[in-house]
Amino acid sequence: MQATLALNLIAAAGLAFLPEAIALPRASLRRSPVSFALHLSAIAVIYACLLLITGRVRFSAFVAIALVALLAGVSNAKYASLQEPFVFTDLSLFSQLFSHPRLYLPFLSVATVAAIVIGVAMVIVGFVAETPLAQRPVGALALLACASLAVAYLCAARLPLTLNPVDDQKRHGFFAVFVAYLLNGMKPATARQLQDALAAGPFASGAPQSAPDVILIQSESFFDARRLAPSIDRAILKHFDNARRESVQHGDLTVPAWGANTMRTEFAVLTGVDQQQLGYARFYPYAFVRRACASLASWFKRGGYKTLVIHPYYADFFGRDRAFKHLQIDRFIDIKAFADAPRAGPYVSDMAVAASIVAALDEPRNQPAFIFSMTMENHGPLHLERVEAGEGAAFHALGDDPRWRDLTAYLRHLANADAMLGHLIAALRARPRETVLCFYGDHVPALPHVFVDLGYEPSRSDYFIWRNYGDAPAIRKDLCAEQLGPALVRSLEPVRPRGKPARTLYPTTEQ
Repeated sequence: MQATLALNLIAAAGLAFLPEAIALPRASLRRSPVSFALHLSAIAVIYACLLLITGRVRFSAFVAIALVALLAGVSNAKYASLQEPFVFTDLSLFSQLFSHPRLYLPFLSVATVAAIVIGVAMVIVGFVAETPLAQRPVGALALLACASLAVAYLCAARLPLTLNPVDDQKRHGFFAVFVAYLLNGMKPATARQLQDALAAGPFASGAPQSAPDVILIQSESFFDARRLAPSIDRAILKHFDNARRESVQHGDLTVPAWGANTMRTEFAVLTGVDQQQLGYARFYPYAFVRRACASLASWFKRGGYKTLVIHPYYADFFGRDRAFKHLQIDRFIDIKAFADAPRAGPYVSDMAVAASIVAALDEPRNQPAFIFSMTMENHGPLHLERVEAGEGAAFHALGDDPRWRDLTAYLRHLANADAMLGHLIAALRARPRETVLCFYGDHVPALPHVFVDLGYEPSRSDYFIWRNYGDAPAIRKDLCAEQLGPALVRSLEPVRPRGKPARTLYPTTEQ
């Protein structure tokens, strides 16, 4: 029996390399011995654990192989849409597949879904068809599982990784990299590294010396789409253009996300910490925020500010409700407050978010406000949205070809984001209190097929910092996401012409 178990393990370990052939980006079989050892030891752990639980030899070998194939298929779906393979932190978002299926399931192709269904059916049939062992070598299997796990940990620690999933996968193979990220990333050191980076970040000390109200808006999938082609209507972002001309500072924003993974850009802006300092936490930083830490919100709180988040979606998405408390957010207004708000497509409209921001500013209070708002209207999947014949003419001159359908849906929402800006800036300009508005896009939209057809693939979003007080020339300065918060802080103190009175201010705790 021992020989049979060993042969099945060897077969499973060898056959588990076959799914690597479908994993994108492709990896050469010319890899380091460490990556091969990590792949084989991980398969051995899975096989031994399944055999301990089920007692079914061939079934355990088949499931070990099928698991690699499943991960590779899901990874390919993610890579096709977001240019990034499946990484270990995506496992922690698995429950969101069921609670928010519209955000995930449409990105799985019919072939991928069919393969998953067939694979599950085969697993069930295999489990039922195979007779379990009458006597399981429990001790030997437990020893194999523990020894293999120890080898996997050693190999994962020794594997030379860049933490760029695409580059690492090309060099070491999909499954070895996935396992290495998982074993290395789940160590307590990951959370410690994040906390240490925040403790040394730009908001760990200091406090505001003045007290304007401050609004920070993260606009879903916003970027200046006119860069894609001259055929896109220039007037689609007229309010955005006006805001940039009147701004203190504006420019392109380099963000650590493409097509999705909003929380990476969000975390960089709120903490001022570069993803290189986060180690494995860079992929899903909120999962590793486990105690009170420094952030842009905590910096404002030291100046006596009330800190507020407005987001027209569920507070528990990405674990924001838990993480934001550690980031020193006093209050979170989420989808429950937008039950009767108008929609634009499947999500709450940007204009409704603007109305909520203005309402929050108008609440009676005796302290300044820092309001962080994330919009939702332009969230995909855009290919599920309805586009009428001829609708594209209002936004571009590319015609009604079906390949521009998703672009039309995107530009429709982009125009709504621009209208939101016009409404909000008009309201802020009329306010008696000094107010600062910082606006930026979290990432470009997931429209890879549109970008290919237009021959241009964007990677950066845009930002501006605007004030309703003081005089300053608009400075063009391109930034990285982690530099935006410090730039916002620097913009609070204007150079005011002699004799020009300040607008109404709240007192600060520093005075």
